Amino acid sequence: MSEAQKKIEELSRHIETLEEINEGLRSSFEELSALYRLSETIASAHTFSRVISLLLDVVGEVVEYDAAMLLLYDERSQSLSSQLEKNMSPELRARVEGQKKEGLLNWALKQGRALVVPDSGAGAWTQELRGDGLRKSFILVPIVARGKPIGLLDLVVYAEEGGFSQRDLALLSILANQAGISLENARLYDNIRQDYYDVIQGLSKAVDARDHYTLEHSGRVSTYAVIIAKHMGLNSELVESIQYGALLHDVGKIGIPDLVLNKPGRLTEAEFGTMKTHSTLGANIVGKIESLVPLVPLVLYHHERFDGRGYPEGLAGKKIPLGARVINVADSFETITSDRVYHRARSFEEGLDEVLRCSGGQFDPEVVEAFVRAFAELKAAGQEDRDGRAGTGGEAP
Repeated sequence: MSEAQKKIEELSRHIETLEEINEGLRSSFEELSALYRLSETIASAHTFSRVISLLLDVVGEVVEYDAAMLLLYDERSQSLSSQLEKNMSPELRARVEGQKKEGLLNWALKQGRALVVPDSGAGAWTQELRGDGLRKSFILVPIVARGKPIGLLDLVVYAEEGGFSQRDLALLSILANQAGISLENARLYDNIRQDYYDVIQGLSKAVDARDHYTLEHSGRVSTYAVIIAKHMGLNSELVESIQYGALLHDVGKIGIPDLVLNKPGRLTEAEFGTMKTHSTLGANIVGKIESLVPLVPLVLYHHERFDGRGYPEGLAGKKIPLGARVINVADSFETITSDRVYHRARSFEEGLDEVLRCSGGQFDPEVVEAFVRAFAELKAAGQEDRDGRAGTGGEAP
């Protein structure tokens, strides 16, 4: 072989090596890009339930599995319990239960990395090869956040030996770590939101408890307002604000004297002037709690009228915050269809007629249109509430 041919062959080998390296780099880049995208998907979920629901789908893009179970770890009992599963048959559930009893899952959780457990037939939770010659294996993927165990993924895979690589397991571990952080953050977020809701509920019930006739009024207004808001196609953040604003819309009545608040009859002009201050008083109360400040406009303006004849500032049309316009309709409908000291409850159909009559005057016509579309659902919610109160000994309208 001539010297020139040797150099050509050597050059060819170098080119092949470079191509292999290039292919490996391209593959690694694609895997890292996919991993980043999947991690971002998990990180974008803000609630605990949402992270959990995404996890099994996202993991399936890293390793193709036939069935899966997500188990969460309870630190007090130091045990794992099933939270979510996919394609799990009774036989596979029994296998996982056997893994738990034998301590395999807790052992895997302590390892902190993805492990493969072949189904060799040696243990109580294992079985032999399937008829098609594929071996069943369990990939156990610990979910850890800041050094604390959160849970474990138990993936069932039917594949030939070597059907997945160490790189696959490493990617699963990285993804599980991201999921662990997201689950921990989501759990904290859910706790904060629950505390937030409890504060709102506490303030709402403090007002309702002062008057037998308006007991649970704010809760029903909130239910109606959410239904209307959803029929308007509003985004989830605004719907939630309307839900909470409706719960707090009457909080200012805490500062209204009992002689006015519970007067058995129509109010005088002076007394009505006192009653009207409840929206401003409520806004001041809500505004002193930093986390509730975004709800101030809903509490302050829920008695403004679309024609500008409301209070406290006489705002008109679209100058009134949308959430306050929705709450105004819900509040009025609830008042019409419930007992008050100055009137007996009217039917839901009469409530509908009254809302339609006041469209363009007291109420925003767009909100009224959504109210009409939602009427069947509103009536069902109101009737269910009435039945519930009657069934628990409360006075049904």
